Amino acid sequence: MKLYDPWKIINGLIGLFIASTIGCTQLNEMHERKATEAKNRLKKQYVTLARSDAGIQVSDSSVSFESKHYVLIFSEDLQKLKDYDSVDERHGVGHGSLVYMESLYDFVHDIFGFEPGSQDVYGFEPNQKIKIVLHDFYNGSKHQAVTQTQSRTEYQNGGFIKKITGIQMDFPIEMYNQRPVKAHELAHAFTNIYLLPTWFAEGIAVLVEVEYAKGNEHGKVDLYDDLKLDLDGVNAIQGWGGHVGTTFGPLTHWCYNYSYSIVSELKQRYGSQFYPTFFRLVEEDRLHQKLPGKMKDSFLLYYLSQSAGEDLIPFFLDLKFKVSELSKKDILEMIQQMNLTITQ
Repeated sequence: MKLYDPWKIINGLIGLFIASTIGCTQLNEMHERKATEAKNRLKKQYVTLARSDAGIQVSDSSVSFESKHYVLIFSEDLQKLKDYDSVDERHGVGHGSLVYMESLYDFVHDIFGFEPGSQDVYGFEPNQKIKIVLHDFYNGSKHQAVTQTQSRTEYQNGGFIKKITGIQMDFPIEMYNQRPVKAHELAHAFTNIYLLPTWFAEGIAVLVEVEYAKGNEHGKVDLYDDLKLDLDGVNAIQGWGGHVGTTFGPLTHWCYNYSYSIVSELKQRYGSQFYPTFFRLVEEDRLHQKLPGKMKDSFLLYYLSQSAGEDLIPFFLDLKFKVSELSKKDILEMIQQMNLTITQ
């Protein structure tokens, strides 16, 4: 089947319209506005068609590829499969997928307002890139993609500081071939450094997966009618350990949907700059570099409230979260005490 370039279609329509309305300034302005809106919609739909200036470098055997933000590697088990056992086949898959991943990188960067390669935010070593490893099976499964962030802790100026030493995304090829999965995992690559509560990190990733990569595995639920509590009467997602956990079983899909519903609700209420502002505020206080472990929900709500410009504690209490109202001073003092306890 022949594929038509959507941008050529739009440009053709623009030419026809201008030809038929020459001299009519108002109609031309209206058309230009609509054409811009159409291009924006098509950008979301056809993100894989975005041109890349990544300057992709390929090894002689087409086993490894390097672009502006990534290093991609075909694992040995994948090289044995029929569709990936020749240099030409690997070259086509590797080069094409990195063009897409570079386009997706820019897309996710626009959503969050920061990027993993920023040394100010991440403490990355110079010229580090996200490593993508493609497998036939990963951890014995063809259906589990995982993004991991490696770090080391250094003692500087009387305190402990985290330095990121690497970000690695492992995909079974069946998962890598699904656009929403790549978007979900890249969101984790961007946000893992912040040590976010599991429910919030997964909610952010599903937001990118659903609303920007058009995934259909997850959807919104009613925050009140579909609320589920644990035995202590607390919202069940506060105890969720993510997809690697084994205790939630049938509730896991609900956890993804409910987390996404909260994250999406906040974005809808407070606008497209809500999350970029949130991450900027966290970065300004270097919270992610000082935390000894996962961010507490009460810490998270302080920064979400600052980004929203209003107190979000009542909203989360209504959703049966167990949280406390804290000041920035409270948070920084608690983190300092937690780090002292660890070193004693």
